[in-house]
Amino acid sequence: MALLLSSPTSILYSGTLLNQAYAILINFPRPSNGFAYPLHFAALATFSGAGTLLSSPLLLPAPGSSPLQLIGNILMAMSVSLFSWTAYTTQRGRLPAIFGGKTPDFIIDFGPFAYVRHPAYTAYLFGWTGALTALAGRDDAGWRVPALAVCLLGIVGVYRTGVQMEEKQMLSGAENEGKVDLGKKYKEYMDKVRSRWLPGLI
Repeated sequence: MALLLSSPTSILYSGTLLNQAYAILINFPRPSNGFAYPLHFAALATFSGAGTLLSSPLLLPAPGSSPLQLIGNILMAMSVSLFSWTAYTTQRGRLPAIFGGKTPDFIIDFGPFAYVRHPAYTAYLFGWTGALTALAGRDDAGWRVPALAVCLLGIVGVYRTGVQMEEKQMLSGAENEGKVDLGKKYKEYMDKVRSRWLPGLI
């Protein structure tokens, strides 16, 4: 265990994995009636699982170091910090898992949600991008780097689809059990917080 957590990179990487496990298992519960888009969730699980296996050398001491590892560490630290803030803001079990199909009856517009509309996904992407960058800085990474890059692109695509689905669900009265007032309030929230993932950018 001491060997696995013997560097800042291994500690931060472990933190990003624990955050995602906490999100899936505890903070954002799966709906009791199943996922609205099970194939999309399966794709996310596949890309994430493959990404975890490909980036697992980050748990071990690096045979060499580079500035890329420092950049990766910074991104993973941002991921852990942002997700912790998001989890504290949302509280356990208040929001459903991605592709859950269950529409919340409230809008969170404070904490990290005051800056971007989907901070949890931003945190995950910081983590995966940091892992990719740190892995690219290792002398023993080899083919794992392009393979992890493909997984990251897949994760981005799945999250983008999930974001579009969630926002459509919030805005549409027909898909929102007639909660027109909530749709109107969410539109006002979107007008106020224009960025989905990065403030002022996207």
